[in-house]
Amino acid sequence: MFMRMASGTILLLAITAMNTALGQTVTGESKAGSLLFVGKKAADTSGPSIEILEPREIAQRGMKLVTEGGVVVSSGELKVRGVARDSSAVALVKVQGREADLKPTARGYEFGADVLLEFGSNTFTIVATDIHGNSSTISINVRREVVVAKDEKKASPAEVFKGHQVWAAVIGISEYQSSAIAQLRYADRDAEAFYQYLITPLSSGGRGVSQANVRKLVNKEATRVNIEESIKDFMKNAIEEDVVIIYFAGHGIPDPVRPEIPYLLAYDSDLTRPGATAVRMQEIQDAIRYYIKAKKVVVFADACHSAGVGGNVAMRGQASSEVVNKFLEDIAKTGNSVLTLSASEANEFSQESPQWGGGHGVFTYHLLEGLKGKANVDADPIVRLGELVDFVSQNVRRDTKSQQHPTASQSQWDRNLPMSIGSEIEKR
Repeated sequence: MFMRMASGTILLLAITAMNTALGQTVTGESKAGSLLFVGKKAADTSGPSIEILEPREIAQRGMKLVTEGGVVVSSGELKVRGVARDSSAVALVKVQGREADLKPTARGYEFGADVLLEFGSNTFTIVATDIHGNSSTISINVRREVVVAKDEKKASPAEVFKGHQVWAAVIGISEYQSSAIAQLRYADRDAEAFYQYLITPLSSGGRGVSQANVRKLVNKEATRVNIEESIKDFMKNAIEEDVVIIYFAGHGIPDPVRPEIPYLLAYDSDLTRPGATAVRMQEIQDAIRYYIKAKKVVVFADACHSAGVGGNVAMRGQASSEVVNKFLEDIAKTGNSVLTLSASEANEFSQESPQWGGGHGVFTYHLLEGLKGKANVDADPIVRLGELVDFVSQNVRRDTKSQQHPTASQSQWDRNLPMSIGSEIEKR
């Protein structure tokens, strides 16, 4: 409801607003650009203010200390959350050169992003830009330390792997029955290499899994029926103490009518009828929830990303990975210790090329290198799941010049889960 006011009242309000503005200091809530002169707003020439809310340790120490001493963390990923404020409006916030999620709220424009950290010293920047192009930048120093698992010194490598079995489904498709689906070069080769790692004895740097415990499906074998059987009926053999590994290399696609529903393309899939011929990713979640009794599940997905095959580097996938990555995250929430690690994040390509091991996807190449021992950062020869995730994330980003970012689920998963006894310890 609006009320009529006398002209004298309006003038008094304008003068009051001017006096109030002139009495303010330049803080995150008010800047020189917000001063009022009898109702006329001066041009905004200042960049937004930036306040860090998370990590809490950084926020508590204050922005002045951040750039001097930094903080120390043990994880390979840092979640950054904050508020940008401006007298006009905040148009964009970038964290380490990548656009952050931005949400207008009553206290300002909240932003959030995940930053991957290398071992040792890391410096990353946050840049906030308003609608007039004015920018503000802050830098944050973070040191990532090596964390040794608590019981590593008490258990020998042989003892670590006792008491459970590994069950695995390994799927790789380069050749599709339909000519409408772009053929890949190395997805089948990736699956074969991962399978060989699994069945190679522990003493030789493999996982020592019995061949009877692995269902391998490559190209023509990877039909929709066979894939669903491998992740459901076959996996019912695993008991609670066991470890289940699901590996997939190939194409993914969203439903053409309901794009929020993602599928994995089987050898015999039809792009025009994915609901009837492809493997809905809900099937993996259902398998983990209803069929797989093992409490430790690891899903590696070297697939489901932006389309195109050409040149020396091929790109896997038929469609956007945003929906697929979100669903992988949902899969990770279905068990007590479930990790899903996808080859790249939304709107990125998942690359394959001869330059990686003579012909591999860059994700699978570094996954295998890490399992052979290069992921180790401590004294013992055991490659832990946390070490593996960190190694793959760092090296894929480096090899692709940060064009591809492997994405690990944010749910609870066991970083100390032993994955292999590496035979190739990286020199550091």
